Amino acid sequence: MLLNKRILLVLDQRDQACNGLQRCRLIAGRLHSPVTLVWLGDDPRESVGQLENDGIAVTLVITSRDKLLTVLTKLLKQQAFGLLVKSCDPRRKGFMTSLDGQILRDLPCPVLLVKQDQLWQDGVVMAAVNSLAEDSHQLQLNDDLLKVAAQIAVATDSALAAAVACPSAMMGGDPEMQSEELIQELARQAIDTQLNRLQLKAQALAVGEGPPEYWIPEAAGQLGARLVVIGTRARGGIKGLLIGNTAERILPRLDCDILVLRIGLSDAVVPVLQQ
Repeated sequence: MLLNKRILLVLDQRDQACNGLQRCRLIAGRLHSPVTLVWLGDDPRESVGQLENDGIAVTLVITSRDKLLTVLTKLLKQQAFGLLVKSCDPRRKGFMTSLDGQILRDLPCPVLLVKQDQLWQDGVVMAAVNSLAEDSHQLQLNDDLLKVAAQIAVATDSALAAAVACPSAMMGGDPEMQSEELIQELARQAIDTQLNRLQLKAQALAVGEGPPEYWIPEAAGQLGARLVVIGTRARGGIKGLLIGNTAERILPRLDCDILVLRIGLSDAVVPVLQQ
C-alpha cells in the first residue's frame, strides 16, 4: 500500500526554520502534496501564505514545543503521512535525547531533517549502508536506503553515491577482518553485489574505516553530498539510552540534508517518488 502523499511540516519560529519551509515547498509542489503545518509559535500567517501562494493545500495545527511529540503521534495515528519535514535541531539537555532524536525513535514515517538551502538538483545523493552486516534486518534496511536514494537521484538528476563505514581491523577475530585493506575490499565487493542485485549503479563508493558517525559525514563532505539517506533501528528505552542510534549520532556532524528511514518503507516510498 502506498503511503499517503500528505506531508507533515514542523516549523519553530524560534529557530531558523526557513530551510525546512522552502524544502517542503519544493517537494510538495513537485508531488502535488497537501501539507499539514505543525506550528510552534504565535503567528504562522507568513508561512501558511507562502505555501498557499504555491497552490499547496495547508492544514494548520498550532502547539507548543513540549507537546510536539504528542501532537505528531496523534496526527500519524489519524493519517499515514508520507514524509515529515523539519529543520534539523540536534540540541540536547545534558544526557537527554534531542527532540529530533525522539522524533526518529517514536515516529514511523520517513523524516527529512533540513540543514541547507542548497537544491538537490544536479548534485549527489548518498546512501549510508552497512554492507558487511549479516543480520536480515540490516540487509533489508540497506536495500531500502539504496532504492530510495536511487529514486531521489533520478528525480533530481543527481548522482547516486554509497558510503560504508568499516570496523577497525583491530576489532576483528577472523584473520580476514584483521587487515584494513581486506576489510574495505570485502565491503566494496558486498556493496557492488548489492547494487547489481538491485540493478542500480552508483557513480561513487566511499568505503573507509571508522565509526559511522565519523566516517559518513567525512564521506559526505568528500563527495559533496547534498542529501544523505540513512536508516534507523529506532531503539528506545534502556537499550536506546545505553547503545543509542547511529542516525542520532550522525545528525549533528552532517552538514547536508538528511533523510532517515525505518526498515521496510522503500516499497511504499519509491512509487510515490515515481509519480
